Amino acid sequence: MSGMTALPVEIETGPEASAKRQQILAGALRVFLDHGFDGASMNDIVRATGVSKGTLYAYFPSKERLFETLVFEERRVQAERLFDGIDASRPTIEVLTEMGYRFGRMLTSPEQVAYIRMVIAASAKFPEAGRAFYEAGPRYGIARMTEFITAKVGQGELTTDDPEMAARQFLELTHCGVGKRLMFGAAEHIEDSEIERTVSAAVRVFMAAYGSHP
Repeated sequence: MSGMTALPVEIETGPEASAKRQQILAGALRVFLDHGFDGASMNDIVRATGVSKGTLYAYFPSKERLFETLVFEERRVQAERLFDGIDASRPTIEVLTEMGYRFGRMLTSPEQVAYIRMVIAASAKFPEAGRAFYEAGPRYGIARMTEFITAKVGQGELTTDDPEMAARQFLELTHCGVGKRLMFGAAEHIEDSEIERTVSAAVRVFMAAYGSHP
């Protein structure tokens, strides 16, 4: 923090406080994406969010704490959306295809590529941000996939002694050869048709390894 420390402000409670907090997080996300973690300042965030400096520091006492909270909550929202509304009682191949396509589309969207790059760049100096990203996103997704695979093993549709390993492998397969091209700037856009081919291949490989064969 540079300059004088803002006077403390009492945090509101109830819906107003939640709305104010989300207002700060939304503004901070724009600033961090534009300037990166190192280039962004709390003054920039104050201007972007339209709150006073005292209010900002009342909710988030430091830029590091704000960034860590933002990374965790934004990533958790994205991870939960991947599984919203999926009927896991359908045939395994149908569910895997839908999950894989959602995951592949999310990871290849320009917004997510920019977001992941931002977190990776910040993690070198601020590893807590990287851990927050992993806990809220990849680890959460692996846990949800593990639950699904475990249930399908119990129903006799899949067979594996290590559902978590199978979950990690499937999620990696869904963007195999696609995500890294975007991340490293080797491609600017991935067509839906390529994502569909990638996911279809991922499902075939997964079922060949873990499908229950008569």
